[in-house]
Amino acid sequence: MTLPTRKNLRGLSLLCLIVLAANLYVFFKRDWESSYLPQSYASLYYPLDMPTLREWTVEKGNVLRLDLAWNREPERWQLLVDGQPGQVMPGSAPRIYVAGPIFDGSSSKALEDFRHTYTLKPLPAGFGPDLSFTVNEISAEFYRKSGMQFANDIYLVQTDVPVGKFERKPLSYWADDYAYVGADRLAAADRVVREDMGVTEADDTLTRIAKVMRYLRTKLADSGGVPKDDFRWMDPWSMCQEMINGTGKGWCTQNAQIYVFFANRAGIPTRFVFGANTQDDVIIYNGHSWAESWVKEQNRWTYVDMTQSLYGVADKHGALLNTADILDLCEHDAFDGITAMIFKDWHWKNLPVAARPFTPVKVPFASVNWLAKQEYSRQAIIKYRHPPNVEDIRGVYSMLLKNRTFAWTNFKRYLYDPPAAYSKLPTDGPHTYRVRQGLFAALVLALGLLGIAAARKSA
Repeated sequence: MTLPTRKNLRGLSLLCLIVLAANLYVFFKRDWESSYLPQSYASLYYPLDMPTLREWTVEKGNVLRLDLAWNREPERWQLLVDGQPGQVMPGSAPRIYVAGPIFDGSSSKALEDFRHTYTLKPLPAGFGPDLSFTVNEISAEFYRKSGMQFANDIYLVQTDVPVGKFERKPLSYWADDYAYVGADRLAAADRVVREDMGVTEADDTLTRIAKVMRYLRTKLADSGGVPKDDFRWMDPWSMCQEMINGTGKGWCTQNAQIYVFFANRAGIPTRFVFGANTQDDVIIYNGHSWAESWVKEQNRWTYVDMTQSLYGVADKHGALLNTADILDLCEHDAFDGITAMIFKDWHWKNLPVAARPFTPVKVPFASVNWLAKQEYSRQAIIKYRHPPNVEDIRGVYSMLLKNRTFAWTNFKRYLYDPPAAYSKLPTDGPHTYRVRQGLFAALVLALGLLGIAAARKSA
């Protein structure tokens, strides 16, 4: 066995230093908010807690089998055909039993005549949302009579149920339990939710959002301003107490963090969201943060801007809208029929609308959307933070020594656990992580080789 020479060890040591320097250069020269990984609308807005459909499978006997993605399973499914009760089937194997593909010898009959609506109701009642599908069952003979060759009977399916094989996360992935805040502080926060905010088990989600926002806007009305560096790592309970007591100030980031904390304590799965814009496909921080809360009554994420005392943006049918939806509205200036809930008491005192003090009021979103139009451009990158909900490093690296949760979370975000992001344009997120991970792997390999060589030399 040939032992490593002193020259070999010097070479490996130099290699380690070079690779270490490259890692440090990339770490310290990275742009603000450069850690993110683009994801699809489907992955961000259809959590596993609501049923989606991976695919259909056509079985013999005119049966359409549903391959559902859902982290729950009902006891049974009740099938309704055009509103009339049909078969009851096991919860693990939902199927739609359709009539045979229709052909009556006439090609002049409209395809609408072959349509039926099938609804699957999960049992027991209230277990989850109904799944509805409209199916056109068409025989291959129908097309052959018109001169088009079809080998198989076909089923045209229309549904509002999301369909596709895409990555999905449960709500628990987004909702922070804040264990790192400490049991005593969490108990104090829960008392505030019950006694001061007045949140009860009977409250629906929008009522809870309104109660949380009313309390926080009242308490934090005079706390706006430049935050201390310490606010970058301070837990949201302590942050809130300092802002209430007048010893701390906060921007939109701090207001959003505090809202996310109390909303989750109030039983509303809520995530921290923040925005950026791109230049040459590189992220540039645009200076606004907000939140999205899960509204179980609609199975939707809804946009909540604590800083602007605004929530519950909805379309003309009352369907709640999320950030990506609002980005689309802004791009096309399509605000007709869009409404929002606001508290006039704070950010909207001059808005010409009648509202009782400290009471939410519905207004046209076009009258309160100036910040959305400013922030959500075609260049926007929307980032969604999953727990722990601690701030990213902003150049004050001493913070890494102050809080273990802060340090470990930022290391993970930097190297392998980026926040999800949504963008209409290409971004540098995937390339950024390939570079970081490649350099880190090279450092580990170089150190390993140096360690082996040193051990063999001393043997």
